[in-house]
Amino acid sequence: MGYTLYDGTIPALRGILGTLSHILKKAEESHSDPQSLLAARLREDMYPIPDHVRIVAQYTEYLLARLSDREAITYDRDLDTFAKCHARIDAVRATLEERVDKDEINRQGDLVKPTTLQPGVEVPMSGSHYTHVVVLPNLYFHLTTAYGILRKEGVALGKRDYYSGWFPLEKETA
Repeated sequence: MGYTLYDGTIPALRGILGTLSHILKKAEESHSDPQSLLAARLREDMYPIPDHVRIVAQYTEYLLARLSDREAITYDRDLDTFAKCHARIDAVRATLEERVDKDEINRQGDLVKPTTLQPGVEVPMSGSHYTHVVVLPNLYFHLTTAYGILRKEGVALGKRDYYSGWFPLEKETA
């Protein structure tokens, strides 16, 4: 079998969650007032850091549920500390590692099902279309925005930090 939906999805999800976890840890460790970062935004009309974590975690869960043919877990919105943000990421990572079956994901890719895009908006969509047109762009947007907020707030992040979920830094793999 060639390149599959699993191959194009699960490593990306692992990388996104890994990078999000890494940049949050770096922010906590290096900022003089890390708790203040949780209220930071790029612009007043945009979400702060906890909402970006919440959305990345929830949409990853939605996708995993859709591609595993099960009901999604709906997480609460209470992410007011770094510890809660890390716990949420860890919960979704655990689901990713424990409840994902490669063959099931590949089967679900071509199945067209009613798909909720937002409350009250449901459209028929295949699992692969939902993955690549709705969820992954959304996840990359929220990861990149969280990264941008932390940079704006003075956290010393670079390109290597953004890629750390896909290519762990040496000190994190030791």
